[in-house]
Amino acid sequence: MNISRPFSIRIAGIGGQGNIITGLVLAKALVDSGKYVIQTQNYTAQVRGGPSYCDLLVSESPIDFPKATIFDILMILHPSMIQQCKYVKNNGIIIIDDTYIKDLPYNIFRMTKRVIHIPASKISYEKFNSEIYANMIMLGVMIKATSLVSLENVIKSLEENVNPRHLKNNIEAVKYGTTLTKKVYKPRIERKPKRTIGFE
Repeated sequence: MNISRPFSIRIAGIGGQGNIITGLVLAKALVDSGKYVIQTQNYTAQVRGGPSYCDLLVSESPIDFPKATIFDILMILHPSMIQQCKYVKNNGIIIIDDTYIKDLPYNIFRMTKRVIHIPASKISYEKFNSEIYANMIMLGVMIKATSLVSLENVIKSLEENVNPRHLKNNIEAVKYGTTLTKKVYKPRIERKPKRTIGFE
């Protein structure tokens, strides 16, 4: 029996940073590129300021179980969510907004050295006079660093899911994010099952 674990992504921050809309935009872009996707959300009753994260499972084939316990990619937008790093997969990718996140726990680097630091909130304020586009700058960094989905599909998803008043800046923020890293890890969505010696 061929059992494979879906590729997993967590986007974590606090309410008001756009973690949920970032996940929705990415999920729709992945679906449009032909992937199977499950997207789930977790947030408190607080509209702004409470813990908030969005998880995506991505696969080339139907997904049987809608929950992940470790993640291939972690995007962290707020210092209060830095503990989420402990859920990174071995050799997984962590992308952090280091405008406010200055240090990662030392033991994280025993799990992965694939860490990308981007001062997304600072850049957003400088470019748009507001920090609200930091999430889209980070999304642009993610799609450039991983090649998970095309920029064209992300822009199409933005056009379908974002308030038209903010669409132009969101698109510009994603595009700008793709210019901020030269690291490309190209993780594999579909994995070969592990072979068990003696049980052929």
